[in-house]
Amino acid sequence: MGARRLDHKLDCKACRTVRMDIPEDAEEHTRIHCSSCGAFLGEWGELQDDFYAQARGTEAFDLNNGNITKK
Repeated sequence: MGARRLDHKLDCKACRTVRMDIPEDAEEHTRIHCSSCGAFLGEWGELQDDFYAQARGTEAFDLNNGNITKK
């Protein structure tokens, strides 16, 4: 299987990056925008759910304090 890229709700449909502007005090319904172009990506709760759904069964990525990191 080739390299997988995180996508779905996590990637910005406007500029095709995965860069989120996440406030330190983000809660489930906090609106999250792309840090590259400012486009609305979704609410923090749904973005976290999408990340965990995509990362399920893999140990390549982790989500810590709003940062997606490669393990």
